This record gives sequence, C-alpha cells and structure tokens, in this order.
Amino acid sequence: MNSNEAETKVRKAAADLKSAILAARDAGLSVVWPARVADLDSIVVSETGKAKVTVSVEADVPPETADKAAKAAQKAADKVTGTS
Repeated sequence: MNSNEAETKVRKAAADLKSAILAARDAGLSVVWPARVADLDSIVVSETGKAKVTVSVEADVPPETADKAAKAAQKAADKVTGTS
C-alpha cells in the first residue's frame, strides 16, 4: 500500500470511529480511548446515567414532620445531582 492509500484508509477509519462514538454518546454511552495507537484495542465503552440520590429520614417526630423533612432533603439532593 502506498502512502496515499494508507492516508485514505486512516482518514476513513477515523471518520467511521467518530460517527460510531457520536452515535454511542447519543445512545447514552461513554467512550474513552487510550492515548497510544497500540492500545486502541482497550477502548472503554460504558453506560452512563445521571446520579440519583435517595434520602430517607428517621426522627423522633410526628410522621408529617418527618415526611416534610424527607421531601426537603430529597429536593436538595436532586438539585445537587441535577436530577430535579
């Protein structure tokens, strides 16, 4: 293979990889590849998702007070994690 053919092949593979990674991200996947060409076989593809924090409150207070506290704590946790 001459240098022009090699370059064309690399550019096509790069374009195909870019399309595949963008499609994977759109599907909710995370893609991380190594810095060295020799390590490309160890590319990492994993599922991602928003963090969800669930809060429960136990206290020696009336149930409606505990419920209000739990709702306030959950609202704060959701705000921090961006799930609100």
